Order: sequence, then structure tokens, then C-alpha cells
Amino acid sequence: MKILPYIAACLVFGSVGVQAQSLPPNYKTTFENSDFIVMRVHYGAHEFVPMHDHSTYPTVYVYLNNSGEVDLKHEGPNGFTAHRPPTHTGAFRISPGMAERHSVTNLGDVPSDFLRVELKSIPPNDLKEVFRGEAPALPATPGTRTEFHDGALKIERTQCPTTESCTISAAGPRSLLVSIGTVKASIAGSERTLTPGDTVWVPASKDGSIRLSAGAQFLRVILQYP
Repeated sequence: MKILPYIAACLVFGSVGVQAQSLPPNYKTTFENSDFIVMRVHYGAHEFVPMHDHSTYPTVYVYLNNSGEVDLKHEGPNGFTAHRPPTHTGAFRISPGMAERHSVTNLGDVPSDFLRVELKSIPPNDLKEVFRGEAPALPATPGTRTEFHDGALKIERTQCPTTESCTISAAGPRSLLVSIGTVKASIAGSERTLTPGDTVWVPASKDGSIRLSAGAQFLRVILQYP
């Protein structure tokens, strides 16, 4: 089995990183390149987060825990409050690019933890509608399936069997792997432990693979755009 040697250098653990400028400390940037900005987000139980701005990039939200309702109060002459329903571990949502300034109130009794995966290289008008993926079925069916696909973006979910390891191909367009649980991954000949929300940047390649431990679950965000 051939494993790409440069993937290991691109492995990013979500527990470390630089806090994004001009954003509250609830948002921590864990990875950035010319295609993606990955932020790990945490809203404490019943926490209020003051008004702040986000980029206009289209964004994929990957939910890392089962959490409650959240209100997002948008500022401006036509201000409104968006009501985010409860989230489920492993589910995701895609939002088109738009200017956004809001405060946040977590209405739930538990924290809300998720990733903001901002898509820097996809023009805002290429993703025109909100897409909300379903929560993964339990027990999850082993294999890889496509859960979103258009001309700009493709999102796949891989679930390894609970009794044996499996392999993700590193071949294809550039992409970002997102770990949903705590797993072990064999990358560049060494075994690493990935925790929920850890990401692996996979450059465009014609070959290579990553071996994952039994029961591993990953989302793969694949850029279809040049």
C-alpha cells in the first residue's frame, strides 16, 4: 500500500491553532490554505456570544456533538433572528456565501461544538441554496457514499466496519478529511490518533491511500472547482 508522504505534514489537530482575528474566542482557526479556512467553534451551554462578523465564503458546517437549539440574531435595518434547530453528531450543513453579522445565544443545556469549513476558492454564487445533510444512521452502514454533489463541491461519508480497518483513497481532486470520532489513521507509515473535528488536507493526486482503524467515520469535502 502506497501512502502519500506529504499528507502527514498537512495533518492538523483541532485542539491547537490561532484564534481568528476580530472574532470572539469561541472561534479558533485550526487550518488555512488557499482553498479552506477551518474553524473549531464552541458555544457553552446557555452562552451568549456578542455581535461579530463572518466572511462571505460559502461554508460547510460539520456538527461534532448532539446539541440543542441556537438563536442567531442578525444586525441591520432588516435584522432578524434565525433559529438553528438541534444538531446531531456527524451531520453537516452547506450555506451559500453571504455577508453575516450576528450575535449567538445557545438555548440548550449542553455545549454546541462544530467546525466551520469556509470554501475560499469557490465563487459565492456557485452554491445557491442551503443544504442540510441528514444525521448519520445508527448503526452506520460500512462503506463510502456521496451525500452532496454539484459542479463545485462533493461531500462523501466513509464508515469503516466496526470489526476491521478500511482504506480511504488519496487519489483525486484536492480535498479535506474531517474525523467524526476518535480514530487511528496510518499516514506516511506512522499511526496517528485523530479526535473529533481533526482534519487532514489531501492535495490533488493520482494515487496513495490512508488506512483507518475499525469503526472510523470521516467526511471528505472534495473541491470540484479548478
